[in-house]
This record gives sequence, structure tokens and C-alpha cells, in this order.
Amino acid sequence: MRRSLLTLALLVCVLSFSYTVRVGDTIAIEVFQQPSFSRTVKVAFDGTIPYPYLGNVKVAGLTVDQIKEMIEQVVRRFIREPDVTVYVLEYAPMYVYLQGALNRSIDISTHPELTLTKLFSMLGLDIDSGIDYENVQLVRDGKVQKFNVVPFFFEGRIENDVLLKEGDRIHLPPLRYEKTVQVGGAYSLIEKYVPGLTLKTLLLKLGTLDEEKAFIESAHLSIDGETKKIDLRRVLDGSFDVPLKPGAFLYIPKREERYIYVVGFVPEPGLKTFSAQERQTLALALAKAGGISKDDEKWVEKILIKTPDGTVQELPSSVLARAHEIDVPNRSIVETVKHPEFYVYVQGAVSKKGRIDFDPNEERTLRRLIDKVGLENPNVEWEGKAKINNDIVVDLRDIVHADKDVPLSLGDSILISYEPFIVQVVGAQVGVLQLNHYEPKTLNYVVKKFSIQPEQIESIVLIREKNTSAYDPSQLIKDQIEVPLQRLDTVLVKQIGVNAVYLIGDVSSYVEFKSNEPITLQRILAKVGLNDLRRIEKITLDEEPLDHSKDLPIERGTILKIELKKPIHVTAMGYLKNTGRVEFNYQETADLKTLFAKLGGLIIGPELYYVSDKVFIMRDNTIAAQYDAQKIFMGVENATLQDNDFVYVTVKEPNQVYVFGRGVPNGLVKFTQAEEFDLRTLVGKLGGIKEGISRKVTIVTESGIDTFLWDEYANKALTNNSIILFDVDKENYVYLIKADGTPDMVYIDQNTTLYEVLMKAGIDKNYRKIEIARGTEKYSLELKDIAQARSYVMKPGDVVKVLDLPQNFAYVLGEVNKPGIINLTEGTTVLQAIIQSGYFTNKAAASTVWLYKGGIDGKPIRVNLAGAIGGGRIEYDPILESGDIVFVPSDIFKTALEWIPVINNLIVFYNNISEFFK
Repeated sequence: MRRSLLTLALLVCVLSFSYTVRVGDTIAIEVFQQPSFSRTVKVAFDGTIPYPYLGNVKVAGLTVDQIKEMIEQVVRRFIREPDVTVYVLEYAPMYVYLQGALNRSIDISTHPELTLTKLFSMLGLDIDSGIDYENVQLVRDGKVQKFNVVPFFFEGRIENDVLLKEGDRIHLPPLRYEKTVQVGGAYSLIEKYVPGLTLKTLLLKLGTLDEEKAFIESAHLSIDGETKKIDLRRVLDGSFDVPLKPGAFLYIPKREERYIYVVGFVPEPGLKTFSAQERQTLALALAKAGGISKDDEKWVEKILIKTPDGTVQELPSSVLARAHEIDVPNRSIVETVKHPEFYVYVQGAVSKKGRIDFDPNEERTLRRLIDKVGLENPNVEWEGKAKINNDIVVDLRDIVHADKDVPLSLGDSILISYEPFIVQVVGAQVGVLQLNHYEPKTLNYVVKKFSIQPEQIESIVLIREKNTSAYDPSQLIKDQIEVPLQRLDTVLVKQIGVNAVYLIGDVSSYVEFKSNEPITLQRILAKVGLNDLRRIEKITLDEEPLDHSKDLPIERGTILKIELKKPIHVTAMGYLKNTGRVEFNYQETADLKTLFAKLGGLIIGPELYYVSDKVFIMRDNTIAAQYDAQKIFMGVENATLQDNDFVYVTVKEPNQVYVFGRGVPNGLVKFTQAEEFDLRTLVGKLGGIKEGISRKVTIVTESGIDTFLWDEYANKALTNNSIILFDVDKENYVYLIKADGTPDMVYIDQNTTLYEVLMKAGIDKNYRKIEIARGTEKYSLELKDIAQARSYVMKPGDVVKVLDLPQNFAYVLGEVNKPGIINLTEGTTVLQAIIQSGYFTNKAAASTVWLYKGGIDGKPIRVNLAGAIGGGRIEYDPILESGDIVFVPSDIFKTALEWIPVINNLIVFYNNISEFFK
């Protein structure tokens, strides 16, 4: 009997301490090998859960064992001896509420045995927290208990340190002012009154008093309603002291701050303070901002002084000479306005190339520019040309030797070109003849210049393209006929009685043989150093090709035209160590392997996050072939290239996931090419799951949501761009992944809508397709109008993913860090698009950005964005429309038409290759 009573007592004791399920708890019901009867459910506000064949059954107030028995009764109807397990997967929060000096709620569900004093320690409260600890109140079930907690801070204990329960309200009354002494004005302090407190002791608590900040000689002390003026300097030096009483108030007047904002063209702009003894002059304000050197004074256009009352005084730059005489009102803004920078870019036949800056007082004309840069030689000034922005062409003789001049604009590109007048002479006297600007451009003059003797010459042959004309040298010397020349003409001097042949074309030579020496093709080639026949493209005689591999007999006086093989040029861009145009000579193999070797190689390596991926060869505006960069790097694949091929290498993005939750770094986590893309590697990269953090992990992928408990012996493969939720904050935040892949967290209050979340995160209004993950469910939303987002109320812990891209797009190509297709929003300008594409590279010619409206066939517009790099003004920054192409060149002297082949290849790439990565 006594044993039975003992057993019953133990049972009652166990039951009394067993946890009972509460509203908001999440419980797991698992029936072994019976997924249709297994589920995870949350206890609703009415204390019920849904379950098959039971409907909504009340479980709040029951233990998990009691719930298990109830479930087993249902399952036994369908399954013999079911194996049922019921446990609490996630506990609902248990709140206590702080009121008064602190107003907040505390979840005590994870803090068992939490007492009142332990709560104070957890919150970091101390005796100086501004709380009246003698009158703390605890309200539970309508009953009020009062506590004096002061002994806790001095003795470490209080009487009746109550154990807190869910729903407790703790009132922490603020410390009343009549029990304190206060300091106001230039300094602020509220100090609890203690017996024996004096004015000097109170001042010591303020630290060192700054006479620049406060009128310490004119403080006011109020005690019991009586106020008197006190010089605090006498208190601090010990001349006298004043005992204080509760409620005493010390007012220390604030000295007016003396400062001037200096902005604009100064080395150190910002707030400049002045002591009480310093005079606030323009000269001193500028000196405090680093000063303006004598060399820089010419760049000062004007000085603006903006006073606190809104008045603006404009002063000329000449005022700098007497700046020490000009007083500036306190708290004014002094703006030093710099003359706008003016510069142009010059290339070509000049002594000084590159960016040329003009002083503010210099004329901004082409003549002044020529004086600044200097021309290479007199021929340039007489026969050279200046091409401005690939558009306006001016003869330099009109600028240098006449009265003509051309005004220049900021960022103009000027190409000074001179094409020398060259004639190729072949004969006994072989060479290239350049005719100066003062020399006649006639065949007569060339014959005389070489002092040709008519009696030794059979004829003078003029070769121009495919036309050949023979002239009597005597008639030319005597000017009986006059034969004008053109640039690059060939003049062949055929001598009488010589055993020789004449070579023209890429090899101009007079090849002479001994009188009895046979003339053959191979002998001719050997005499001019063409022993390597691979260099030769073609040899023709009277427009008929010869087989230059054979040693053919050649007649005396024959004219042979030799064409050498031209180098092959290939342009390579994309994810390479270097990009650009590559030349292959006749000895080099024009293939991908050689191309990448000449450019420094592909970007390949197991430790890298981003590597070269696909290699595309574009030829005649089509994709001719596609290869794998890794296989090319290993020597497994290769391909022969042709002249003017365009090769583009894509980048292989790393595997990545988005991580959110407590105790782990929130954000985007990327994996190197060699790292295993699984959960175990991820946890290692995060530094492990810290003690006290829930091991429940939720993975959100496109296919669904998977929740499970992590342990060191389990592993799971990850899906790229999935969302990994650890112990997430389900009370305050919504987790967000923008369309560009950027993760974000948005703090929300009750009844926050999807619209508010999108606006807080800066999501553009053109995005329409949204995916929301909540718990174990996922929703996709199609928003016809962004206003519809106001209809969706968000909950803490939700994960929002922006799926689609806006329909408006443009191409940004060339010398930007991230070329490709960008999304357009309302009002996107050319400069904004370039910034969106990673900004200019170091090679970018920002002064000559080309905008092709509506596509490659649209009108090209030159946009000068040099001011974005040099800090100057941007006069024109047009707004983009869908389909526009922005091309940032590396060469400012090429025309818009010259860039079209390169742009066409890039457009083909982005329009075709993008399909591989969707």
C-alpha cells in the first residue's frame, strides 16, 4: 500500500512538471513509414491543430505523450501497431513585459529559471540606469507585488527574488527628478542625489570644463527655488563650494559656437572652427581649409559668402589680395568657385600628345592648341590636317599661315594627321622618295632629282595600281611633257643593256645579274632575301600568277609584282588576363592556344571563384564555334583562327547561396571552383553552428522548401542560388533577394505590406514577378501593377525573391568593367548606364562615347562624358530608350562607323550566348 502511494506521488510529480503544449508551438507528428499520417503543424490561436480523421482537435494544455495517445487511437484504425512519435519542434515565445523607464517585451522561453535580478543582469541594468529601484512592481494575474532592488546592486541579493512567468508585467518607475541633481545648458547630466554631494563634486563628474564651449564664469545654481549666479572657476580652484540638495539644478550657459563652412576649390573643405580670440576673416577661413596657392589663384572664378539669413555676397577673385580685411559672419558658408576645367585630347603628328589643359584666360581655339603642342615638322603645317571629333576637317595651312581659326569645346578629340607624299623608285637608284611641301609633285622633278642621264636610260615607267605608262627620259628632263604624280606611285627606271629585273609591290627592288648569269625566279628571290617562301602570298607577271615554288626562267627587264602574306588579326575580349587585338605573323600558328598565350592566358584555377568558361569564335556576324576554356587550358581542344575573327570568353560564375539567420554571417556565400557545393562545406565556411543556435535548417529552392535538423554526420547537396535559413529572426525582419542577386534584410512592423518592403529595399517599380517563402510554403505573385503589392501583408521571417527582369533594356559595350545587357528604368541616362555596368575601365575614351539610338543601324550620337572622370561639367547626358546601344571606345580617333564591326560581334554574342545562361 505504501509502495503504491509512493508510485502515485512520483507520477503526480512527473506529470506536474511535464511541459504542456501552448498556442504557437510547432509540433512534429511522425508515424514511421507512413508519410500520409506524418506532418508538422502549428498550434492555432484557439489551441487546435488539424489532423486527418480528427479534424481540428484541441491540444493546448496537453503533454506530447497525451497527444501521442490521441493520435495512436486514430492511426490504429488503419495500421496495426503504429510507431508514433510526437515532439515539440519549435516553442512559441513566452513574453514578459517591461513598462516605465524601459518599454519592451522579453521572450523568456529560452531562459529557464529566470528571476527578476537575473533579468536585470541580462539587460545590463545598473544603479545609474535612471530607474527608481526602490519601487519596482510585478503584476501577475491582476495582483501587484512591490520590490526594493537597491540591495542587489550593493549586496548582490534581494528578498523574495521571484521566478518570472509568461505574461508577467514589470513596472520600472523612472527616477524622479526631486531625488536627483541636474546639469543643463552647455553640459547635460542627471545624477542621483546622495547625502554630502557638493557643487565641486558634481563638476568633477562633468570632466574638464571647456571655456570655449561654455560661459563657466556665469553659471546659475537653483536650490529650493532660489537661483544665484556662480563663477565656476572659483569652485574648481577651491575658493569656495556649495552643498547641494535633492532637486538642485545647475545651468551652464552655452557659448555660441564660432565656425564657417568652407567648400569648393580648397585642399581641405569642411567645417572650420574659430576660438573666442580669433577674428573670423576670409583669409583665416581659407587658411584653415588649406589655403590657395599663388599658382592656383588663377583658377578661382569667384567667391560666394552665404550668411545664415540667406544673403549671398559674390566677390571677384581679386578679393584674395585683401582677404584679411574681409570679415565673414559666424556660421556662414564660404564657397570658392573654380573656373571650369577646359581640356582637349590630341594625337598624331604633334610634339606633345594626350590631354592638353588650358588656363582660364587662354583662347580655346585650334590655333592656340597648335601653339601649345607644336607640330612635328614644316610639312605638317603646310600639308597636314586637323580632324576634330572625327567630323570637322581643317587644313592646317589655313590655321597656321592664314587668318582662319576654329573654336574648341571641352573634351574635343583632335587628330593632327599628315600623309607624306611618297614615291617608290625602282632602278639603279632604289628607294623611297618623300617630297616636301615646297617640291613639285611631278615625274619630271623626280627624274631631275635623281640626276638621271637620258643616254643610259631605256625608259621611265610609271606604275599606278594596274596601269603602266612608259616615258622618254629626255622629254621629261626638257619638260616637253609634264607628268603629275600621286602618292604611292612607283617609278621604274629601266637602264639600257643591263641584265636585271624589277620588283614592285610589297618588295621594291632592282635585281641585277652578271651578263652571262641566267635569271631565274629562285635566284631573284634569293638576291632580295626571300628564302623563306612561306612569306610569299603571290608573285605575278603581267597580272598572271607564277608558281613561286619552282625555279622558273625570267626574261631580262621583266617587272614582277610580289605580294607578301599579310598578318592575321584577331580581336579577343571577355574574361581574360588581357584583351585586345592580336597580330599573328606568317611564322605563327593562328589558333586559340597561341592567341591566349599572347594575351597572358585564360583565368583558370581551382582556388578562384570566377574563371574563364566558354570560348566563342564569331565570324561574319555569326557564331562559328564554341569551346570549353578548361579544355583549351589543358590542351584537349584548340581551333584555327582566321583574319578578323572575334573571340569572346565568358565568365563562369561561382556556385552561391544566400544565408540568413542568427549566429551566422547573413548574406551571399560563394564557393570556389574546387569546393564541394554541399551543406557541410557551407557550415564550415560559416565557422560552424554556434552553441545555443537552433540546428533546424530550411533550404528554399525553385522546386520547393525543405526543412530538417542538421548534424555533423549528415550532408546535403546544395542548389545554386538557393536560400539557406538557419535560426532566422521571425520577429522583426523580412529577408530579401533582389533581381541582381543582392541579399538584404528589411525591418518590419505589424501589418507591413509587400509594397512597403519593396520600397524600403529600393526595388524598382518595373519588377513584377515576386516569390515569397513562408514556413514550408512558397507563393509566386504576378503583379500587373506595383500598387497590387499593397494587398499582401508580410510576416517576419518571410523570404522575398524578385524573379524577373524589366522588359526595357539596353546594351553597354566596350571599355566598361561589366559589359552586356542592362535593365532600364525611367530616366536612365548614358552615364547612369555606364555606372550600372561597372564604370569606365582605365582604357576608356570617356570624351567619345557613342550612343546608337534604337540599335546598330540607328543614328550615332557622340556623348562627351570626360567630365565624369576629370571632374568637369557634363553638358549632354541623354536618356536611354529600349534597344539603344552605348559603346565606350578605347580609341578616340576612330569614327562611329569604324566601331560597327566590333559592336556587331558583341551584339551577336549577347543576343545568342545569353540563351545558354537562362
